Amino acid sequence: MSEADARIFVAVAQAGSFVAAATLYGMTPSSVSKAIGRLEAGLGVRLLHRTTRKLQLTDEGAAFAERSGRAFALLAEAAEEAAAGSRSVAGVLRVGMPPLFGTHLVGPRLPALLLRHPDLKVDMKTLLRPADFLDAGLDCAIAVGELPDSSLAARPLGYGRFVTVASPAYLQAAGTPAGIEDLRGHRRIGFTRADGREAPWMFADGGVREWEVQGQLRTDEMHHLAACAAGGLGIAQIPLFAIAGELADGRLVRLLEPFEAPGKLASVVYPAARALPRRVRVFIDYMLELGGSSADLPGIVPASRSMS
Repeated sequence: MSEADARIFVAVAQAGSFVAAATLYGMTPSSVSKAIGRLEAGLGVRLLHRTTRKLQLTDEGAAFAERSGRAFALLAEAAEEAAAGSRSVAGVLRVGMPPLFGTHLVGPRLPALLLRHPDLKVDMKTLLRPADFLDAGLDCAIAVGELPDSSLAARPLGYGRFVTVASPAYLQAAGTPAGIEDLRGHRRIGFTRADGREAPWMFADGGVREWEVQGQLRTDEMHHLAACAAGGLGIAQIPLFAIAGELADGRLVRLLEPFEAPGKLASVVYPAARALPRRVRVFIDYMLELGGSSADLPGIVPASRSMS
């Protein structure tokens, strides 16, 4: 079996096209087809079903492509590590995250990382659902809550607490709620999740309790939620790290602190079956290093310090 033929097959499997693989390697499509034929003959199995419209991997072809792809990625990673001492981290890092993380946690801290690695470029993407990770073509992402996709590995960054808040002007006019049920007599601002449903508020009340908001206003953007609450529209529940400034300068007041629910886990996620390029591991290490200090990430309770 030729390693070169195996690499060509992996390119065909990933691109779904002889023409795309031929372009990648500077070959003709017929040469690519011959390489696949040699590989199939050497292995003694059919790897592809060829039709006039598309290519379809056999079960053996899919398994071979997946494992060979991992092996070639590991080889590239080993080569990158071997050369690491003679050059800086380079390339484009594509990282996704919810808008609040980009605004309050990641964006302000990227300058130090890029100064440390001047040949590194970062392409930040808005990502609301971890399920969209692969479709977005990302190297890694920051996700909140449980991860439904088993193809993603995760490193815990920390726990972000949601706090219930309102402006002093609103509380002066409407009164301050003393308990959870008192919220029913107040104007409430709800958050619309990516699935279109209104997110319930979470409280610690003999366990974690979900409370239906049924807000007079709903928004799918946490920045809008914070602005409306600070403007006196009503009561909202917002991540603590996103409104630390408003709480510090008195524009918002923290309510119902004895009933605050445990924080939601924020994690750095990446493909479980893919070898990580050095640029990705450098970013993950950097974020976990920051996550090890609550002073560096206000409102985030540390969960891990570094990537092993």
